[in-house]
Amino acid sequence: MRENRRGVFRKNAFTFGAILLDGGEVSCLVWDATEVGAQIEVDGDHVVPDRFPLRVSAGAEPRAAAVAWRRSRRIGIAFEG
Repeated sequence: MRENRRGVFRKNAFTFGAILLDGGEVSCLVWDATEVGAQIEVDGDHVVPDRFPLRVSAGAEPRAAAVAWRRSRRIGIAFEG
């Protein structure tokens, strides 16, 4: 069994979010989220910068996010501020 290194419990979100970039939005799947971070998945052909605003669900306010890790199409992010 893998050790949980997170300081907080993440709840399953499984919602559609959006990464906000200068050229528009990139859709993503939000697998799980907390107040301090989330795990998202994007299509393989999209380049995701190290820092970006993320909307975790439709109508939600964007939050500043920074990449904590990358594994294939999945990305762990930490919310900033």
